Amino acid sequence: MGAMELQPAGPGHPCKRMRLGGRQNNMPEEFCMASTKSGKPCSRRKDETCALPFCQAHREGGDGAFRIVPHPRAGHVLVANFDIPRGYKTVFWGTRKTWKATEGKEGEDYAMCFRSNGGVIDPTTHKRGSQMQFMSNPGPNERQNMRSTNEFYGKTYEDGLVGREFVVMHDVKKNHQLLIWYGYSWFDARGIDRIDVGTKRYPATLRETKDDKDTKKAKKKSPVAKDAKPPLRDATNEREKMNAAA
Repeated sequence: MGAMELQPAGPGHPCKRMRLGGRQNNMPEEFCMASTKSGKPCSRRKDETCALPFCQAHREGGDGAFRIVPHPRAGHVLVANFDIPRGYKTVFWGTRKTWKATEGKEGEDYAMCFRSNGGVIDPTTHKRGSQMQFMSNPGPNERQNMRSTNEFYGKTYEDGLVGREFVVMHDVKKNHQLLIWYGYSWFDARGIDRIDVGTKRYPATLRETKDDKDTKKAKKKSPVAKDAKPPLRDATNEREKMNAAA
């Protein structure tokens, strides 16, 4: 049975700067950013032969926090291997190319912008290790739970593998899908309709309903009823002021 949630590193872990309460390495320039399938931070150093913050094993086989699974309508999607907390980081990576080099090819549907004037990241050159290419798009009743940052790996005109950092926006439960917003133009250009991608086996994060929002607002306000007894409070200062006035 696999891990149920991300685990903190054990004693003697080599990376001395951690994040998420010790559950993820925070030295991408030296140590692998990925997790093992058992939910522990990887203990290996990053592969020095490329710019990505992964050891060779996790670059080739993927981060143990995620797995690629077949989907009845969307081909393949990416799901969480265990509960993943908000703030967990990973990388959308692949071969740096010019946008023109992907036109009319498989990479055209998956390529992501790299640095300014740096072309695009084509992840289709590494189907197994570059897992983020399998993030699906949330449907009309769903919402994204992954977003990109402006942290890049690799130089603007890097020859070879480059990447862009992604971060988990909300806690993601085990077997739930990782979702990124493709943009309306992506669908319009391809004549594809957006559909809800969540299934019973691999749920998707749902959008908040009006009732959900109203409930949150009510909890924030939490007004004390007029006929309710007041809560305990420290009236020491008020008593001192009254005595002084007398």
